[in-house]
Amino acid sequence: MSKHIMSVLACAVLLSGVVAFSADAPQRQPAAQRVDRVARLPLATGYQYALSSGLFAVPEAAKVVDWAVVNDSGIRQTIRVTVYKCGIGAAKTPVPPGALELTLEPGFTSHNSNAVGSVYVKGFFYEVVMEANDKRVLPNVQIWQDSSGTVIPGTLIPAGAFVGIK
Repeated sequence: MSKHIMSVLACAVLLSGVVAFSADAPQRQPAAQRVDRVARLPLATGYQYALSSGLFAVPEAAKVVDWAVVNDSGIRQTIRVTVYKCGIGAAKTPVPPGALELTLEPGFTSHNSNAVGSVYVKGFFYEVVMEANDKRVLPNVQIWQDSSGTVIPGTLIPAGAFVGIK
């Protein structure tokens, strides 16, 4: 990894407390895209825990699907979150942007939200899987009826509802 990318990564961590990594990103980005709150690098492997939201369907009133995580541990944590589309009779497949690896400072929160119609399809099943090395990193999933974060009643999947699959 070049010294420039390492310094950009260090700046992103210092400025935001959050760094996201994606396996789907190119190795080199134009200079204008490198200095950002989100740095894209290859994924690490080997998480101790994996938590699943279980299957959920995107209802007719949905405009946005959002997942969020909070680092309630006392130290920096690196996690990976993957959202899967789960068609009936088909293998589940990751939805764009693919697996995201995030490094969160203690007490920091991050999220990813995508519009229904662009990434998510109404009526389809999805699953959010968060991999971590500390169970004090807490995920949730919400489905919004607008792009302002108004949660559709009954669609919140809180951290306590996630199931350990590893």
